[in-house]
Amino acid sequence: MAVNLFYLCARSDDDERLLDQLKTFLRPLRTAGLIDDWEPRQLRAGQLVREELRRRLSAADIILVLLSPDLLNDPFYPELRQLAWERHQREPGRVRLFPVKLRECPYELEPFADLVIFPPNGRALHALPPAQREKELKNLALQIRMLAEELAAGEGGQERPGPAAAPVATSFGPVSQAGGSQTAESRRSGSTLSAQRCDVLLVTATDVEVRAVREIALREWGARFERQYGRIETYYFLGEIGGAATWLLRTEMGTLGAGGATLAVSEAIRSLKPAAVIMVGIAFGLRPDEQQLGDILVSRQLMSYEPQRVGSGAHGEMVLVPRGDRATASPRLLSRFRDAKLDWNGAEPHFGLLLSGEKLVDHPDLLKQLLAIEPEAIGGEMEGAGLYAAAMRERCEWIVVKAICDWGDGHKRENKAENQRRAADNAARFVLSVLGSGGLKPS
Repeated sequence: MAVNLFYLCARSDDDERLLDQLKTFLRPLRTAGLIDDWEPRQLRAGQLVREELRRRLSAADIILVLLSPDLLNDPFYPELRQLAWERHQREPGRVRLFPVKLRECPYELEPFADLVIFPPNGRALHALPPAQREKELKNLALQIRMLAEELAAGEGGQERPGPAAAPVATSFGPVSQAGGSQTAESRRSGSTLSAQRCDVLLVTATDVEVRAVREIALREWGARFERQYGRIETYYFLGEIGGAATWLLRTEMGTLGAGGATLAVSEAIRSLKPAAVIMVGIAFGLRPDEQQLGDILVSRQLMSYEPQRVGSGAHGEMVLVPRGDRATASPRLLSRFRDAKLDWNGAEPHFGLLLSGEKLVDHPDLLKQLLAIEPEAIGGEMEGAGLYAAAMRERCEWIVVKAICDWGDGHKRENKAENQRRAADNAARFVLSVLGSGGLKPS
């Protein structure tokens, strides 16, 4: 049975030209009987406009909100927006509200402003060069296809499953009906987080890291970004990437505190029961003669530099003696990332010892102390020790993959935003390429 798709759009020349381009990419879905789409230009003479718009929107399974100045100023828009938002809140999982930025407009006060807005790079479709616009429209069509297949798969029961129990959509084809360890009954009844399949949990700690994973997963792997609420943490379900059901967690910076990596990752492992946990994000490099900004650091080993004995040397000088664990990452994950390096054309990956601690390192004297403690270290960061502690206690595979955004030498503020964005993108792209290759899907 076809899924009903409603275009909430303006009757303006600029918007209709973009709508026509989008409908060209959706034509195969229409031909295959997967969607039955409708837009205001299909109103017939003599019909009551308001009543027909409300009727069509009330029957829609997918509502594409095509944002533009003309839509926000359309006289019917406030009423239709309210109806769409009420259905989105009242019927989660049965109605998918999908905002798309056609042209730049002040949508920040709209009720759905907190939803993921397409395109994920934040630029309006109208502002993109033709080739890039076509690429984004292709990605949009892929996401609509996955939504339609997911909703259609729910037609077998008396009601469609909610988002917490929805079958997992793959990046490369139809929705998986197996659902891993999740039974058909649990999917229909709205199962808890612990009943859902999670093969890989990605962990981030900053806004730039979350955005990098989200945007690359959506744009390059046709992923989803669905919020799920646990007892404490907020999780983001990305769907299947390379056959692996993938989730994302954001912790606070550092390992300690109520929201730090140690407790947050422990809670996530108990709730989702992932097979592997991968921390992805930004780090500081320790070998500027061998590394470049943006290079990727993979934790062959990881050591917390915080546990120390502070003593005196032969001449009364202060001597720091490390007492932290020097832990080796999961052999399976290390193997997958080493294999990925063979065909990787992006920033250079470096495998070695990563340092982890609570301090935000940005001073040459502290840098010298760290290198004195562990001369073999290739870089450092703030959350990996918490990830390791939680994963080891919960008997879960783990690895840390971060890219260099600075050298920790007192110059962190120089081009900070650009360096962090590039590093986060490189790390996220490398991790998602490993996932996309199929090396982490369940056997």
